[in-house]
Amino acid sequence: MDQKILKKDQIGKLYNEVVGEYDFYAPINKKGNIVFEKIEKPEDIVLDYLNSKIPPKSVLFPQEEVLFEYTLDEKNVEITDRQDLDQKILIFGIRPCDAYSFELMAKFFSFHGNVEDEIYLKKKENALIIGIGCNTPRTTCFCTSVGGNPFNKENMDVFLTDLGETYLVEGISDKGKAVIQKLSWLSAATKNDLKKAEELAKKAEELITTKIDVDKVVENLSTCFEDPVWDEISEACIGCGSCAYLCPTCTCFDVIDETDQYNNRGRRIRIWDTCQSCLYTMETSGHNPRDTKIQRCRNRIMHKFSYYPTNYDLLGCVGCGRCVIVCPANNDLRVILNKIINIEKKEDEKIVA
Repeated sequence: MDQKILKKDQIGKLYNEVVGEYDFYAPINKKGNIVFEKIEKPEDIVLDYLNSKIPPKSVLFPQEEVLFEYTLDEKNVEITDRQDLDQKILIFGIRPCDAYSFELMAKFFSFHGNVEDEIYLKKKENALIIGIGCNTPRTTCFCTSVGGNPFNKENMDVFLTDLGETYLVEGISDKGKAVIQKLSWLSAATKNDLKKAEELAKKAEELITTKIDVDKVVENLSTCFEDPVWDEISEACIGCGSCAYLCPTCTCFDVIDETDQYNNRGRRIRIWDTCQSCLYTMETSGHNPRDTKIQRCRNRIMHKFSYYPTNYDLLGCVGCGRCVIVCPANNDLRVILNKIINIEKKEDEKIVA
């Protein structure tokens, strides 16, 4: 049986069982915000949280990351690739929406321009995902509108349900089931435990009241590229990029070479970037194909709800609501999507992503 019970005071025991094999990442409280970091003390783990401020994508796709290092001589460049990509990673306590974001990013990094991002894909392959259901979703959550669910288990290896005093532990993937088998001290779940988990899942889904017709959004975006709605949508935007930096599915990055000219060596790094920045599309010539705020706001929405469906047959949004919470100008993605739903369709403006 793959359904077990973990007592809340046994998390430290679980940590000690696996930490020798995995780098252990979990949500912690850091200066009043929930973030995912590599931990050394299991007592720092926080599981009774609504959602982390910075998405756990930072574990597999960090804000700053070395791609490779290099040394120079008068004729040659010697490149040293990353040596840590075989290290196993355990991400503990992740919410279903964020676990799903890993799959969306894998699609992007696998097929974009037929070039694979080996660093991200290798780390994802070596990651064990232990997720936890959302008993009390935020009022800003809308995962059910974009194909998700507060108790979605599809992108997990192991799934936890908070039953109050204990956690119901379910093995989802073969990798997850193998881990549970090693934790022989876990007790067996009862029928009452399973019933309570089902009730919590049903209640959590009912708490998500936002309903968005995303099919209509996708349909209308194919014909509204020059619609005046974009003027209205972008009017309040200040271009800070908070929505993109804290989005679990945004993949934009810049690449920089850091050179130590005195020792003839350097490294190439990538750092998070955002299409909401006026410099993001600036070309060396000085031309900027998206030099207005309207164009940049439009690109963000088109990317997630038009280009992603066209290129990958899925939406580029998991409905976590972070962009709604963090926007200093109170631009609400749910309101934006409803504006798009309500625009009139114009066949003569149909575009191809």
